[in-house]
Amino acid sequence: MTAFTDSLGFDKGTKAYTSTYTNRFTVIEIDLDFAAIAAARVAAGVAALAAADTLVLCQLPKGTFVLNGSATLVTAEGGTATIDVGISGGTTDFWIDGFDLNGTAGTVGGYADATAYLTTADTNVLLTINNNDVDTARVKIQLAVIDMGADQGTIPSSEV
Repeated sequence: MTAFTDSLGFDKGTKAYTSTYTNRFTVIEIDLDFAAIAAARVAAGVAALAAADTLVLCQLPKGTFVLNGSATLVTAEGGTATIDVGISGGTTDFWIDGFDLNGTAGTVGGYADATAYLTTADTNVLLTINNNDVDTARVKIQLAVIDMGADQGTIPSSEV
């Protein structure tokens, strides 16, 4: 098992997200095209992702309240492949547990038993690869979050 923190082949983004006093709700979406990830890793001379490897997908800032997560399959792998998505240093399949990358395109899944989670420190969202040779699938990971920690500014009051 190797714990990767790079962003070869996908956009990890930043740990900030749009939030204002009138709109604290955001959906973070991470597009994982494993063909592009595999090609970028080969080009960089970095080891391919293998079974039990983890990859940091993004970092949630302190004060983020995650309602839940889901995965949407865009392209099937063509062979046995599953993934988990959870919390670094915690439950690694907190939001997505055993999502099948070889299913039907358009399939949506998550972990129905997951409870909401409040980050009390900056927290990494972690992908776990459960099989070797994941190099064809494309999946979109979504996290529904509420910004509970940022200074939202002053709510304007109406004058009477």
